Amino acid sequence: MKNYLKKVVRKETIEDKTKFKAVLSQNERNYKLPDSFFESFIKTINQKDIFFYPSTTRLKQKLSKYLNIETNNILLTPGSDIGIKTIFETFNLKDNNIISSNYAFPMYSVYADLYETSLQKIRYSKNGFNIRKILDKINKNTQFIILANPNSPLGDYYTFTEIKKLLDTGIHVIIDEAYIELTDKKSLVDKIYEYKNLTILRTFSKGYGAAGCRVGYLVSHENNIEMYGKFKFMYELSGISIKYCEFILDNINYFNRYIEKTLLGKKKTVKKLNEKGLKLIDTSSSWFFLKHTQDIENIFKKNLVSFRTIKHPSDNSTYIKLNYDLVLKNNNLINDLLNVQLN
Repeated sequence: MKNYLKKVVRKETIEDKTKFKAVLSQNERNYKLPDSFFESFIKTINQKDIFFYPSTTRLKQKLSKYLNIETNNILLTPGSDIGIKTIFETFNLKDNNIISSNYAFPMYSVYADLYETSLQKIRYSKNGFNIRKILDKINKNTQFIILANPNSPLGDYYTFTEIKKLLDTGIHVIIDEAYIELTDKKSLVDKIYEYKNLTILRTFSKGYGAAGCRVGYLVSHENNIEMYGKFKFMYELSGISIKYCEFILDNINYFNRYIEKTLLGKKKTVKKLNEKGLKLIDTSSSWFFLKHTQDIENIFKKNLVSFRTIKHPSDNSTYIKLNYDLVLKNNNLINDLLNVQLN
């Protein structure tokens, strides 16, 4: 075995999500689909979806129409994290470097270790992220820049004007848009024809609430997709996962309305908590940060809500990352937060 793998750290996901009324730790959908709506999907499944190896042709056609790009600009992957892995496999990384931010999806670091490359992390300051600092880090060994937009966990968004400065260097730029549906911001998908050094990562897991299906995709110039495709799985997705993502695209108006309601719900909740005087930080995406106190943590535990905390760079204090989901209208969490006694 490769000896360097002993130094690679992987964390297991051990949380039993069935114990919670709401799971806000990984930005998953909690709010159930209408029974009749979900049953209409179930009726589309047949035994052939299990017996036979699946075809992705129809899903790619629907996705290309939705994104207004060609099918040869798309590579389907079993989750966007495998899309990330595919990118790492495609570039010449050993003894070279890549650049990202210090607050980022943890798998960037894991894959950097697995493929023996140096990950240069640009630090957030109390004033946020200065994308110009990336330009200072680029050297002859830089293979690509990878940034989530909006970023997780901080939820900030980089404008195309900012990202254009990176694209104009000629270095390949990877933009991870896992959360783009959960904003009112514009995707950069339409820029792939203008910039051959641009690759976009997308997923059905977050805004479209299909994390269990494990369906992601890469969008880029057809020459890049051809190279990434050398590393694709023989059969990228399961038959049932393909059908559910087709179902999403066939009913896209419903899912988009859900996202709109989620963002509106978050906006109203932030307003209420601000009026209460609780310390919080809003973001460009579907979540916000509530400053941690033991009383507030106890409220989350009492309401059986799974949550995560982070040290926020704006003041280096601990905050609870609260992904607002409409399921919260069915429990007492917000009311309890509004009734908490401030010191």
